[in-house]
Amino acid sequence: MVARSWKVYLLAAVAVGGVAAVVAYFFWSPSLEGPELRPFVHGRPPVPVVFTSRSEPESFAPAAPEGEGFRYPGQRVWAAREGRLRLLTPSGGVLELTWNRPLEDGSTLIDVMSPSVSVDGTKIFFAGRKGGTDPGRFRLYQVGIDGSGLRQLTGGPDDTGTSALPPMRYPAGEGTDLLPPEERRRVDFDDVDPADGRENRVVFASSRHPDLGRGHARRSTQLWELDLTTGRKRSITSNRNNDRWPYHLSSVSLVFSLWSRNTEVITADGKDIRPLRDGEEGLTRPTDNWLGAIIDLNTNPRLSGLVKTAEPVWRPRPLFRNRIVYMTWKRDGLPRLDRPEDLGALRVVQVPPGLMETAPSSHPYKDELPTFGGQHRYWGPTRDREGRPLALATPSPCPDAGVLLAGAPTLPGTAGPTPGQFGIYLAADDWAAGEEGATSAEDADLRLLFDDPTLVDAEPVAVFARETTFHPVSKPHSANMGKVELLDGRHYEGPVGQFRGVRIYDAIHDNALRQQTDAGEGPVFGPAPRDAIKEIRVFASYRDWFDDPKVPRVEGAWERITRGALNPTTGNAEFLAPAGGPVVLAGFDAEGRVAQWTMPAKDKAGRQARILAYAGDHYSGVSAGGFHFCTGCHPGHSILDTNEHAERRR
Repeated sequence: MVARSWKVYLLAAVAVGGVAAVVAYFFWSPSLEGPELRPFVHGRPPVPVVFTSRSEPESFAPAAPEGEGFRYPGQRVWAAREGRLRLLTPSGGVLELTWNRPLEDGSTLIDVMSPSVSVDGTKIFFAGRKGGTDPGRFRLYQVGIDGSGLRQLTGGPDDTGTSALPPMRYPAGEGTDLLPPEERRRVDFDDVDPADGRENRVVFASSRHPDLGRGHARRSTQLWELDLTTGRKRSITSNRNNDRWPYHLSSVSLVFSLWSRNTEVITADGKDIRPLRDGEEGLTRPTDNWLGAIIDLNTNPRLSGLVKTAEPVWRPRPLFRNRIVYMTWKRDGLPRLDRPEDLGALRVVQVPPGLMETAPSSHPYKDELPTFGGQHRYWGPTRDREGRPLALATPSPCPDAGVLLAGAPTLPGTAGPTPGQFGIYLAADDWAAGEEGATSAEDADLRLLFDDPTLVDAEPVAVFARETTFHPVSKPHSANMGKVELLDGRHYEGPVGQFRGVRIYDAIHDNALRQQTDAGEGPVFGPAPRDAIKEIRVFASYRDWFDDPKVPRVEGAWERITRGALNPTTGNAEFLAPAGGPVVLAGFDAEGRVAQWTMPAKDKAGRQARILAYAGDHYSGVSAGGFHFCTGCHPGHSILDTNEHAERRR
């Protein structure tokens, strides 16, 4: 467990003791201001606000769409016909930062998404697509808040592209010859969601690991880190679905959204873990949840839970009030952005950090969890000041105590808002606790700042400097190469990393939120009884590959690979495993079954939580020479200091 308090993370994420706003907006070029946009300005923000204006509402889409994209230029994801990066100033001016502005190679950007502001408040990082003959995939860019220094960061001539051959195989038109491997690797990926944090490094989401995911055909994305000095890129997470929307809390720690869509379950006899087969029933079901995650980067990323709730957790951001705000929605499945009723179902909610209400892979699916006690949700307004139903999306913090939002009302007689009705709003962050709609637009002081009636205005980000503590990067913890005996008796020799299970039997998460039932008993989620777990087993979920000359997609296999004994005295396990691919972990008992136990805490109906030692709600990974760090088996774990979960008021 990382012994840093949540307050340290929060203070690193937002400015303290006032606004600390950047004043460079007094010096930008008047040529960037669009006077024709002045009629669309309805309010003035306390600090500059950068946002996107796009022809389609793709900024609200968490996952890539279905589709293989086996023909050049590959499947475009999150793309709009037109997108502009704009900045609203406290004086009411609006600047066009990218539209019709030439890049170093003379080209221009036709679409943009996912802006963020550098820690020092002087630069904007964002994803953009070029027009013309370019294949039209997203790459990373930066521009100064005064409009200077517009330049491309990824996808240039020296960028090696994907880590392996991607899905794109055939040239445009009706040709059947495969494109050259290096050309496929160079063009068929997208870089989005940049987040500045550690000095001269930017974390972003990317499809550079070619994979079409588990049980579907959606391009997967993971988190990567770009060194702006050297141009080197390294993979941070190992999801086979989608990791999105990172945001730095300190120089080495960040929050993000993780799509838990793992198809592997514990078999009915408890002796194995494998993908669920047709007509089969297991102890657990495949997961399909969007979770809020936190990761300690360093050399050896440590993944943990930030917010685990039944509703999706999209685009989590820390607020000054020591809450996490995120976008969600009140329907099932993924939003269909062409349906007004789906756009109208978008909501924004705040919760205290460390909220754990579900453990998708870690309790039998036929069992009901106990009813939790306490109220920890703070919903944004669901109606505007005129009483119309209101959709809210893409939240982010704004000094001194505000939340920036994209919002749109539903007009009478319609099923939901049209894309062009989305504008940029500002609200106070002191929302009331309770059910959906507990906070009114008046109580939240919700104000419209800007609305271009022809475009989707969204993804607002306040421009201000943040305090950041820089931490030294740790050294690798094991040799890059090694030998491992696999579970089927084969011997592996090659790149290895180290798995470390730490304090498996310790009650280190009892103070996490939602650990009390409605009867006041707790904890709901807790550690296994001592000696319940004999060993940790590692299962590989290999990524798809696209090297076969006849089969466009060879789906990644599932394989049992290795194990490590748990020390019964310390509750720790430490062992080597093959490096480089997505894996999941589980604890097995002395009889060779997935360990399980029942927590003593009961709710008013007498329900208790039965826990399974299976970390199947996310894919883990270990790099060569690095280690994978985990605590607990498995529900409710968090690397937040459990003593800091209580809300901190100003």
